[in-house]
Amino acid sequence: HAGRPGLAAGVVPAAVRAMVELGAEPGRITAATGPAVCGRCYEVPAALRAEVAAVVPEAFAETSWGTPALDVPGGVAAQLAAAGVGEVVRSAVCTLESADHYSYRREQRTGRLASYVWLGSDH
Repeated sequence: HAGRPGLAAGVVPAAVRAMVELGAEPGRITAATGPAVCGRCYEVPAALRAEVAAVVPEAFAETSWGTPALDVPGGVAAQLAAAGVGEVVRSAVCTLESADHYSYRREQRTGRLASYVWLGSDH
């Protein structure tokens, strides 16, 4: 999970570098973003948007109602592509818009998520 702070701090490229140091070939890595609040819904102050976009320009967004926003999944996908990841699969689910997915922004309470990483036997 990178999230906004991790996106700006470079967690995603660091994870790819760590995988490469362990023997993975970037072009053979498949990465998938999970459900997340989208750039049309992730409203942030203009100063925060500028701060993150200065590091990851692809994260710059505007909400559907015209206010400053961030596209974290878009920024993550851009970082993965820049790191040479062979396949990036983006979830189309916006957690704020989907009642089937947890959203702190919608519900104002915490929940749970899970992630996994594995190295195939043919590495």
